[in-house]
Amino acid sequence: MAVYFTPSETYAEKEIEDVQKERKDVKEEMKQAEKDIENLAKEVSELKLELKEYKETLKQNEQATKEVEAEIEEVEAEIVALEKKIEERFDILKDRAQSYQSNGGNVNYLEVVFGAKDFQDFISRVSVVNTIAKSDASLIEQLEKDKAKIEENLEQLADLKKELDQIQENMEIQLELTEEKQASLEKKEAKLKQSIQDLKKEDKDLAIKEADLYAESKGVKFSHDTANSSATLGWPTDGGYVSSHLGPRWGRMHNGIDIARTNRSTSPPIYAAESGTVELATFNEGGYGNMVIINHGDGLKTQYAHMSSLNVKSGESVKRGEQIGVMGATGNSTGIHLHFEVHVNGAVKNPLTFLR
Repeated sequence: MAVYFTPSETYAEKEIEDVQKERKDVKEEMKQAEKDIENLAKEVSELKLELKEYKETLKQNEQATKEVEAEIEEVEAEIVALEKKIEERFDILKDRAQSYQSNGGNVNYLEVVFGAKDFQDFISRVSVVNTIAKSDASLIEQLEKDKAKIEENLEQLADLKKELDQIQENMEIQLELTEEKQASLEKKEAKLKQSIQDLKKEDKDLAIKEADLYAESKGVKFSHDTANSSATLGWPTDGGYVSSHLGPRWGRMHNGIDIARTNRSTSPPIYAAESGTVELATFNEGGYGNMVIINHGDGLKTQYAHMSSLNVKSGESVKRGEQIGVMGATGNSTGIHLHFEVHVNGAVKNPLTFLR
């Protein structure tokens, strides 16, 4: 037997399909953005490590430069000392030459003769004079060699300092470029995070629209505003994310949202979204499993389902944020999560318009 749809039903179904496709596209964008953020975060982490290494290299290079500068000062001081010794020895030789020339070249030897006790002593004295002259000349020659060697060392140190200065300059440029790259990546990361927030809001709006279209197609009406209540509800668990929205699911209406845990190694606590009185705390045979309903007054009620255990009893007063149970998978549940509903004066409301 053929099944025929009225034009309005066909149009409504087409609208729902379009919204579902939009939501699928939005989720794909979020998935890609999250992947991009993960890659960026990894790259930023690597850059931070590079920056740490660059800064350590700069620090070591600065220390090496200081040590070379100290060595240069020491070598320069050595050169000055050698130049002084060379000058002193040279002055002595000049004085001797001038004295020899001005006195006919015999003064030194006459002094030696007059001062000698005998001929043997004279010969010895002449030998000493010649030895001293040769020694001075030899010493000056050695000092000049030492000076040349030290000047060569000074030249090598100057080249080393120049090399260290170039390394320092290159490292500082590299450090600056890396810091700029890090800032750029962090800016991209911030934009992607903002994009994810915008996409989440878009997905939330589309979920509400999908729920409206489905309810309209079934002749069910409910609102998403907070009329009849000024309440802003607290998040009913630790962390987690909305894994299923209010709206059509598996051929029937899903009257709340599902909040899945993010850490599968633990079962997060469930908290009262607002202060009130526990109207019901029991095991529900209709599929909700361990369930709690809290009456907050002014027609506002919240419902929590699929808990593994309950911490409260019917008739108890609870405060906002007080633990009322533990997340679980009791009743008809495909996995550990919290099914959360909001009702105002008996009408189903979208929890996302109340949660902050």
